[in-house]
Amino acid sequence: MKTNVIYKSMLALLLIVGLASCSEDDSTDPNTDEVTYNTKVYITDGPIDNAEVQGVFVTIADVQLDGVSVNGFTKTTIDLHALQNGDTQLLGDIDLAANTYSELTLVLDTESDASGNSPANYVLTTNSNKIELTAENNTITVNNNFDISASASNEVVIDFDLRKSIVANAGNGGYQFASQVQLQNSIRVVNTLEAGAIVGTATNNTGNEDNKTIAYVYTKGSYTASEENENAAGVRFSNAVTSSVASGSDNSFGLYFLNEGDYEVHFASYEDPENDGVFEYAGMIEADGEVGIDLMDISVMANTEVTIQLLLQVLLGL
Repeated sequence: MKTNVIYKSMLALLLIVGLASCSEDDSTDPNTDEVTYNTKVYITDGPIDNAEVQGVFVTIADVQLDGVSVNGFTKTTIDLHALQNGDTQLLGDIDLAANTYSELTLVLDTESDASGNSPANYVLTTNSNKIELTAENNTITVNNNFDISASASNEVVIDFDLRKSIVANAGNGGYQFASQVQLQNSIRVVNTLEAGAIVGTATNNTGNEDNKTIAYVYTKGSYTASEENENAAGVRFSNAVTSSVASGSDNSFGLYFLNEGDYEVHFASYEDPENDGVFEYAGMIEADGEVGIDLMDISVMANTEVTIQLLLQVLLGL
């Protein structure tokens, strides 16, 4: 993901709109008056990769914070796909109590969008087809703690990953929402006061330069070879913290909004065998970092950016 500050998301925008009208104290009621601190909230996204996707629209009827509906929220339709490539967009400038927030609940409208048109939730393709997206449950609860500090510098980023939340379904025009559990696991919330980033460039010596390369970051020790396989929801690399396409002449990538800690980075190759803009997993890439850089042990500190250079050597399994 990149940081161009247009600073992939459904849940984020809602959180912001909803939170903009409330403050929260140590009780569970976000509408209780209390000493609050200015907080800027941004949205970012990991995009869906298929070239035929023009938009991904989701309609939210209600937003709840720690189990309580926030005041002032009205039904809203959001194009998640417009917030991609790791860019972020400011969604709200709000006041929140210094506290730990733990639960965001979104209620999807399943009948119509904010303009009264159906479907309410859909993928829009480049030929203007609307492919309806139906969730197993219209209520999505995301359990992800994030702290608001007693500071005027709080910047909360909600990362909604379309790579994890939309899966292939040939019987439904090619796309569908992932399972309920997978949808919930596609969102994370980070305060930038506690976050850093890994950025880098790569020399591609794989001989497959026409393939798409995606960098996946994992907390250290959490990656296993099973990540390369689709899980029960049809998602690969489902436990990655976030991901980024290596793009441009220098194959640059950015893995942003990482909480302080130790990480490892893995690279996967995707090909388009039908030349139709639909990319398929091709295999893992053997990669080596520059001298002094261990891709399996990268420490990230708050408000720091770790820069790495590496060599993509061979597409494994070929």
